Amino acid sequence: MLKAPHWEMLIVWYFFLGGIAGGAYFTAAIADNFGSARDRAVAKVGYLLSLPLAAACGILLIVDLGVPTRFLNMLGTFKFWDPMSIGAWGIGIFGLFSLGSSVLSFSSSARALALRRKGSLVGSIFGFFLAAYTGVLLSNTALPFWSDARLMGALFLASGASTGLAAISLLMWLGSGSGGEGLAKVKRADRYSMIIELVLLAVFLGLLGSAAQPITTGRLAPLFWGGLVGVGLVIPLLLELVGRRVKAVAAIAAVLVLVGGFVLRYVVVMSVQT
Repeated sequence: MLKAPHWEMLIVWYFFLGGIAGGAYFTAAIADNFGSARDRAVAKVGYLLSLPLAAACGILLIVDLGVPTRFLNMLGTFKFWDPMSIGAWGIGIFGLFSLGSSVLSFSSSARALALRRKGSLVGSIFGFFLAAYTGVLLSNTALPFWSDARLMGALFLASGASTGLAAISLLMWLGSGSGGEGLAKVKRADRYSMIIELVLLAVFLGLLGSAAQPITTGRLAPLFWGGLVGVGLVIPLLLELVGRRVKAVAAIAAVLVLVGGFVLRYVVVMSVQT
């Protein structure tokens, strides 16, 4: 019999915050490189949000490992066959790009702007990695359900995008109450990301078939259907579609999307725990 890892809430939070960090960073990079001057606020919020979250991911990994030197040892030697080593290096490199982008976001010089834009395009690769690799990691184990879930990485990436956009939207709303054109674009992008995540989730369940029972039936089913599908995706999408003229709806929808992103990681991680 295969032995399931005894992963607790630390790992759930690590997966969740890593998804937001990656999603916020590549959202910021897109706004920075392809948006207008009015989208600079979106880029700045995204960069500044990704930095503490990347640091939090590193801290969570260190606490989970129990011995801080083990994390440092992983950074000392890159082992391409070791998922933990790959994860530690990914967080470390992403954190450096996040730090650089955050610092440069305070400068208005043309040179800093050019450097930040070019750097963010490379940093986005590590943002995508951070948002998706945890799902890929799970699907490459030998455990039932995880090993059958070949779209787990894509689902985690879509969730990282939607939660990153939701976190930026929430912070911009809290900062200004309206956010202007930049917030409107973020909300529109988040609507599309939620639709993509719903479609991916449907395909994910369809491909899994009966193998999805650990999350679709039994003790985790209420959380999956109610917390992720209902509260985390369908309700915020409906709120955005029918109540977009009400300012507070943006904040409520963003909070619900974040709740759904957390529930996704929770039910997936806990599905193999005994």
